[in-house]
Amino acid sequence: MKRNFPYRLKSRRNISPVRLYFKLRLKGEKVRCNICGKSFRQFRTFGYYKRNNALCPNCYSLESSRLLWFYLTSEVLGTKNKNNWLYFSPETSILEKLQNLDVNLTLSSIDYLNRLNSASQEQKIAGGKQDVILFSHILQYTTDDNLVLEELKRLLRPGGIILLQTVINWEMERTYENPQSSEDKDRLNQYFEPGVKRIYGCDFQKHLMRAGFDVEVINYSERLGEYANQYYQLGDGARELIFKCKKI
Repeated sequence: MKRNFPYRLKSRRNISPVRLYFKLRLKGEKVRCNICGKSFRQFRTFGYYKRNNALCPNCYSLESSRLLWFYLTSEVLGTKNKNNWLYFSPETSILEKLQNLDVNLTLSSIDYLNRLNSASQEQKIAGGKQDVILFSHILQYTTDDNLVLEELKRLLRPGGIILLQTVINWEMERTYENPQSSEDKDRLNQYFEPGVKRIYGCDFQKHLMRAGFDVEVINYSERLGEYANQYYQLGDGARELIFKCKKI
């Protein structure tokens, strides 16, 4: 595997007393992380509004990460013409797995959140070269998501795919922009987190289509079935759906 990592990533997997404490406290076999392979009595709570069974005590993967890894290993890795990968703000758990794969894969990463255009220009990333772009839980924090989507489309080669995840509130018909007040927080309930610029609603797929993408909405947890959802704790569909985007 060829590797090109422009920025030094900060691993959340450092050995610490807190991490060791939770690994011992939650020791068991009821749930399993498909990324690191460790089993526990339950996963840790996580999030601004605490989600139960969310965070793996060992590799710190979340529900969306575990589901994405299932999809990558079953549907993407090893397929034809999927060799050049670009991973934005990577999850350490998935990044380390991709690094260690014995496959013909050229993997680059960009560790930043809100400076897509400037980052790609600084690193001189050529357009039209990427087979697979991973863009998970970043879009809701960007100031101008239209600009971000346009740049992602530029980086993608014809036939390439963007695998995008974000927070979706399926009870809202339209995306809610710039939540700030306490009233906004109450309205958005558990979907609000500090720093988010928008919470997407049922119009998200159409938003991607207007940006020039052919979009397939993948509910992969549904394909895996109820047992896998319970055993691996793959979320409730608000954060875990995969939007597979090809530029038109």
